[in-house]
Amino acid sequence: MQMLLTNALLADIDPPRVEAGALRIDGGLIIERGSALRRAAGDEVVDCGGAVVLPGLVNGHTHLYSALATGMPPPPVAPHDFLEILRFVWWRLDQALDEEAIAASARIGAIDALHCGTTTLIDHHASPNCIGGSLDLIESALAEVGPRGVLCYETTDRHGRAGRDAGLAENRRFAARCRRSGGGRFAALIGAHASFTLDDDALDALAAIASETGVGVHIHVAEDPCDAADAENRRGRGLLDRLSAHGLLGGSSIFAHGTHLSPADAQRVNAAGVTMAHNPRSNMNNAVGYAPVGSFTGPVMLGTDGIGGDMLAEARAAWFISRHQQAGLTPQRMIEMLAAAARRASASLGVTLGKLKPGAAADVVVTDYHPATPLTTENLAGHLLFGLNARHVSDVLIDGRWRLRGRTLVGLDEGSLRASSQRIADHLWAAM
Repeated sequence: MQMLLTNALLADIDPPRVEAGALRIDGGLIIERGSALRRAAGDEVVDCGGAVVLPGLVNGHTHLYSALATGMPPPPVAPHDFLEILRFVWWRLDQALDEEAIAASARIGAIDALHCGTTTLIDHHASPNCIGGSLDLIESALAEVGPRGVLCYETTDRHGRAGRDAGLAENRRFAARCRRSGGGRFAALIGAHASFTLDDDALDALAAIASETGVGVHIHVAEDPCDAADAENRRGRGLLDRLSAHGLLGGSSIFAHGTHLSPADAQRVNAAGVTMAHNPRSNMNNAVGYAPVGSFTGPVMLGTDGIGGDMLAEARAAWFISRHQQAGLTPQRMIEMLAAAARRASASLGVTLGKLKPGAAADVVVTDYHPATPLTTENLAGHLLFGLNARHVSDVLIDGRWRLRGRTLVGLDEGSLRASSQRIADHLWAAM
């Protein structure tokens, strides 16, 4: 059945554009856009009431496995730096994950994203005691709730050769499966934790699998000074020199964070065409510094690094910290980072995301935001940063199918899912 969204204030992000109009949707795609579209026989007509309608947003770097971390008991030792945060918090959590907790985390993370108008998640997963098949668990949970996913497993040498090889195998297996049957809903990247937890042969293997499967490597880079220090002190070369020597400094790679890249490093990243994932709220929470976003001329996409799925809140945080750091960015740059995440996910999934135009995927967010001041193409960034937010998200279409209607999940009992996740979280916390 065709669907006609009428009486909408269409707010594109790529490129920014605002106009009153309507969208016709069929077969998971937007097939028409215009101010004079009329109902056709068989159309399901949805009157948007003059409110803002957005393309579905994309989270450029997240960790769904952290979705059950909210309120968990404090670590046995208070962390004093980033490495201790990893050791005493996140590496305890990921080692405690079992199949049930992986699925529940993905399900709750997907629900959170949906309520925020986020329809695609570029996820970076870790569960060292439950590696094989873990990406299938995440895919199944996302498919149940609705969001698309670009998934990878976090390969690391932290747990010895067997753990490292299992991580590599999970990446290869899932990438091959997505190549056969991703269907525009799911795709793979090749996941890696960070240079400081990976030996040289692991980096070579990651590059080889990326080449074999035709997808990029998704890796944390320079999130903390420990990453560069390890490369220089233990490996005998600079961090980017090391990544380059093993074939990971290239246009297919995603580098998450980059908070401690030097100006010279930024120039090399730019020259290589690497996509950077900027995660301002996480960087502030971990007190690791501010990424040199103003120095990057290539794609920079916004991610949450596991702090929920609210991309409008992340854009707002990115704006505020850029002002605090006197980085010289414009509000329009925040929209560009949202658009960059959609473009990168589009490249992986083989569909057009982040656009309200014919031929684009029908991933559409209907809000109840009726601006109290004029909303134009020129001031869209101001409304996204200071007006529109997740509480305005009312209805969400993904692939032309309602997944959220009147702020209620379609076909799922959210209350029951949340009650179940509480039980699973209790078990997870006890296992930690």
